Amino acid sequence: MTKKIVIKIGGTAAAQLTPAFFETIKNWQKQHAKIVIVHGGGNHISSLMAQLNEPIQKINGIRFTTQNGINITKMALLGQVQPALIEAFRQNAVSAIGLNAGSNQLLTGHVLDQDVYGYVGAIHQVNTQLIHNMWQQHLVPIIAPLAISNDGQWLNVNADHAATAIAKYLQADELYLLTDVSGVKVSGNILQELTPEKALELQTSNIITGGMIPKINSALDAVQRGVHNVHITNTVTHPGTIVTL
Repeated sequence: MTKKIVIKIGGTAAAQLTPAFFETIKNWQKQHAKIVIVHGGGNHISSLMAQLNEPIQKINGIRFTTQNGINITKMALLGQVQPALIEAFRQNAVSAIGLNAGSNQLLTGHVLDQDVYGYVGAIHQVNTQLIHNMWQQHLVPIIAPLAISNDGQWLNVNADHAATAIAKYLQADELYLLTDVSGVKVSGNILQELTPEKALELQTSNIITGGMIPKINSALDAVQRGVHNVHITNTVTHPGTIVTL
């Protein structure tokens, strides 16, 4: 059976993707795996916002996004981050194509809470046929974490959440949430496996805090909706912490 693998990488990852990363991608492709990349871009967005004097405000770890903020986010993700990633893939002889919410209704979403977060959304529909069409052409889709609402409003989406939604709709076998640490750490040691019960215990005792919480919640959501294994790690060459039921 053909394996489907979704990989979420950070916005700064374009400069950090190693030869080993691309070798792993190529090896998976030789085994007929189908791969999707979902990229973030927080640092690029913040930098561009600062240059354009757009206030940066985060609420519960989510970037408050005005209409102007959406325009800047699109500029950063679609004008800077995605082209750099596509070029990195090209230089490493992996055929890739950049996609976004406007590509044949790829990602449809709804506003989370406009009063609290502005134009921040959650994805409720993925055009999986478009992704399958790209796979048939032996292309790796590189997808920006943006959605469009039913009434045409562009929405900013957390990249972990976007990758999780795409993995769920594709019924992916593996989801890699790449981060800057090699897994979930407890007392200085990386957990090899994390179940929902263990995750709740670690959150309740404040051992898991900050940005790792939404990442783990995304991972748990994915496995509960049929993704076989979710890896929280800093590289595709290392399994990191495997979140499983």
